[in-house]
Amino acid sequence: MGELRLVCKGRHNETADVITFQFDVEEGVLGAHRPGQAFTLQLPCPGGPEYRTFTIASDPGSEIEITVKNQGGATRWMHEFLHPGTSVRALGPVGNFSIAHHFAPKYALISGGSGATPMMSMLRWLAKRGETVDVVYIHASRTPADILFELELKKLDCEMSNLRLAYIPTTVPLGQSWTGYSGHIDRKLMSLIVPDLASRETFCCGPAGFMDAVEKIFVAEGGNPNSFHTEDFGPPRTAQAEVVPTEALNIIASSDAIQLTFENKEIIAKRGDLLLDAVKKAGMIIPTGCTQGVCGTCRVKVTAGDVKMNAQGGISAKEEREGYRLACCSRLIEDVVVKKATFL
Repeated sequence: MGELRLVCKGRHNETADVITFQFDVEEGVLGAHRPGQAFTLQLPCPGGPEYRTFTIASDPGSEIEITVKNQGGATRWMHEFLHPGTSVRALGPVGNFSIAHHFAPKYALISGGSGATPMMSMLRWLAKRGETVDVVYIHASRTPADILFELELKKLDCEMSNLRLAYIPTTVPLGQSWTGYSGHIDRKLMSLIVPDLASRETFCCGPAGFMDAVEKIFVAEGGNPNSFHTEDFGPPRTAQAEVVPTEALNIIASSDAIQLTFENKEIIAKRGDLLLDAVKKAGMIIPTGCTQGVCGTCRVKVTAGDVKMNAQGGISAKEEREGYRLACCSRLIEDVVVKKATFL
């Protein structure tokens, strides 16, 4: 994982509200990345920098591509202002959502909406390597017009003898011709498309509700939960931990009160609170991206005491040994002193 400056070299529409951006590395060194990994971008939005994490849609060894749906906020800024010649800072590549970590004879790749991007990276990687593994790719979209990468998928379908494709638009506009599947994914529909789902190493990406539904189907079919892998990069979540003001300490058991010192400011928090939440409630800012321990945007350095971290690939073992932690997935367990890490 490294810090980079990327310059946009091109962009094109995939659908009416989805754009693919191509980048070159302007500063820094791009390390090798695995199919399905991601970058966190620092976007210079009018209200101040915004941090968003996007899967790299291109296969390793090719130019950097990300595919972005306009969902307002930072993604709207990208659609309106990120044109060739514009530079942005980035951190990455990061993440463990990759078939390169889970070799298997059979795969099921299942995506909803812009969750297609890591799947395309994996399919491009398999095609480039000449792999002949059995792959079923299922993509759900709002309408047939919203299917991402359709033309390229047709080409890959011709090149990869063991690839099967299934598109599932939720609705088909009146008067439009469509002979394939449609509606919402359910167990019955899934069994028609991939009856051996339970025996496949399965990767799923899309909205949280979509992934939850697919996982329930996978488990109901008898699949091993350890063979089901998900990834979701949404906007940063809001703090959810309990607010513990300093003046309320007299009603908190002494064993539950934690003194957190962040950037020389003392904060009283509660044992078990997320570090990120405690800092936010004190009115201070730690840049965040995925808020799931994957992207590494919220990296901080612990200089005294420690926290209990549950990272998902967003930090290296070397960084951990040097005292770095990810605030979004680190819970307070003792008095601790923390400072911001150098990022972007």
